[in-house]
Amino acid sequence: MKLLLLLGLFPLQLLAQSSFSDTARQIETVLKPWSNTNLPGVSVAISRHGQLIYAQAFGAADLEHDVLNDTATIFEAGSVSKQFTAAAILLLEQDGKLRQLDDVRKYIPELPDYGSVITIYDLIHHQSGLRDWGSVAEVEGWGRGSRAHTNAHALQIICRQTALNNPPGTEYIYSNSNYNLMAIIVERVAKKSFAQFCKDRIFVPAGMSHTSWRNDFRQVVKKRAIAYQQTPMALKMSMPFEDAHGNGGLLTTATDLVKWAAFMHGGKLGGQALLDRQLEKGRFRNGIYHPYAAGLRISKFNGRDQVTHSGATAGYRANLDYFPELGLSIALLSNTSGFSPVQIAEKLARIYIADWPASWVEIPVVYKAAPDEQKKLEGWYRDAKTDEGIFIRAVDSTLLMPNKIPITFTQQRRLLANGYNIRFLRSGLLRISTTQPIDTTKFLREPASNWSIDDLKQFEGTYTSKDANTTIRFKVSGTNLQYLQEPDVPVTVIPTYKDGFETPGSSIRFLRDKKGQLTGFSMSVGRARRIEFMKIY
Repeated sequence: MKLLLLLGLFPLQLLAQSSFSDTARQIETVLKPWSNTNLPGVSVAISRHGQLIYAQAFGAADLEHDVLNDTATIFEAGSVSKQFTAAAILLLEQDGKLRQLDDVRKYIPELPDYGSVITIYDLIHHQSGLRDWGSVAEVEGWGRGSRAHTNAHALQIICRQTALNNPPGTEYIYSNSNYNLMAIIVERVAKKSFAQFCKDRIFVPAGMSHTSWRNDFRQVVKKRAIAYQQTPMALKMSMPFEDAHGNGGLLTTATDLVKWAAFMHGGKLGGQALLDRQLEKGRFRNGIYHPYAAGLRISKFNGRDQVTHSGATAGYRANLDYFPELGLSIALLSNTSGFSPVQIAEKLARIYIADWPASWVEIPVVYKAAPDEQKKLEGWYRDAKTDEGIFIRAVDSTLLMPNKIPITFTQQRRLLANGYNIRFLRSGLLRISTTQPIDTTKFLREPASNWSIDDLKQFEGTYTSKDANTTIRFKVSGTNLQYLQEPDVPVTVIPTYKDGFETPGSSIRFLRDKKGQLTGFSMSVGRARRIEFMKIY
């Protein structure tokens, strides 16, 4: 384990007068659970105003060969990578070679015409409506990590989709497809590989000498940490054996990430004009802004402006925070899927930024009402966007959401559930996000399913999907309805509302014609909504 500590590290809390060693000790206390040299660990780097003030690594990089992490160990940054892909697009825009408002089909004519223009701007800000290719691949039976997907494979899946999650420019839905397409656009416009373009225009100028793209997973990468996942039986390797990149796939070190933060936020990548574009919040067609910028999330932490993004690919975990008012960067990279990068980053940030006073935090109380009123609200509700079913249960004059989470009541007389405002309607309920972007989802009242074994047999049959390029067969087994998708084992689907079912990773709604005959079903999984399957027999 290699340790780097530079003098000049002082907490920013006005009340904290800890010495440099006290601050380092606080950091190491936060990261102590990952200090076991017989387990995978974490690398951290902290800089202020471009000066590296703390860097240390914990745990093992390679358990098979007893190699420890150090500050030069290379990890994969997951979706922290997206800000570099966005920066490459912005550089090409500054070069006059493309515009953010260009139709994506100008550069990727293979993309279907969905009747509404999808712009590069929509890709950057995750408002294109394009289904996440990895989620579709999961439905296909070849989820991320099970096949060596390339950007060409991702493009093939994206272009196979006959429908969008939502009309372009109307809703924020995170989708990796956006950033794989952006990497492809860079290659087609710059007429060189995406990896080479980024090296020439971003990594070398920023002094990121240990950073590259994983565009060939077979390539030997010196000092790379192996990623791991804890299974019920043992730790196992969990590497991203794929070549798809741009959405993720950045190989880097924590110290290189804080170099990048100083370089970008210092306006050294294309000047202040490009920085402004990088930090510009997304804007829907109706003029409403949302907090996703160019591969970055714009937010607040304890009252301070925060520019952030987290990442996860296979067993790698990552987070990069920048606090503009303080010139403070905190980078975390880990090679274990058990690491929670956002939570740990928040703990480290609290060392420098004081928490809000407890008196400023509103504590909701459990919502109580007469039993007859509660019973009227009890029942199944269907998400009008994804067909996901939720059951609200009335227990002792309390309304419980799934996982037994009670609906609460604020001093402003707002109902809260799972962090959302909710409002009951005669036809269902509205779920309204409490943070930007303000997004409202309608849940429709649905009758409960009450199927006998004979009733379940109506769903038996073989169904096929062009979008997911797969066939699924439903059959009744014992008292359960199952679907079979070769070569996997059967999956039991759990009834929810009438014609609705669920598995741990998906929601399924069977579709009927005007006569009530089954015609197929739609499946929503991850970031891909309503993938349609037609019944063929």
